[in-house]
Amino acid sequence: MKYGPDDKLWVVLDPTSESTKGDILFQASLRELALHFKGGLTMDRNPAIFTDEKEAEIEAYGRLTAMRASQAIAGSTMGSKLQDATRFELLDADGNVLFEADLPYPRS
Repeated sequence: MKYGPDDKLWVVLDPTSESTKGDILFQASLRELALHFKGGLTMDRNPAIFTDEKEAEIEAYGRLTAMRASQAIAGSTMGSKLQDATRFELLDADGNVLFEADLPYPRS
């Protein structure tokens, strides 16, 4: 499928600590995306382009969730207790595992 400079695509960016879904998920043409870059958007925000809105939305929620989890951990008072963490789990409101990952053990 061919996309021209004015065809709309979905764009997802890495969030900042103040980002909302609307800040990191938006529709833009290639022409409009070029203007975003001229206006200060950089590759540091890891832009991704999607043709499917639902896929873009899933990506955006994943990035927002990862950022919120990182902020919660960094802002916790657990301090040195986290140095021995070996597993991370993300649960829904009912306690069902949504995501789980083994963490690399830190080497001294």
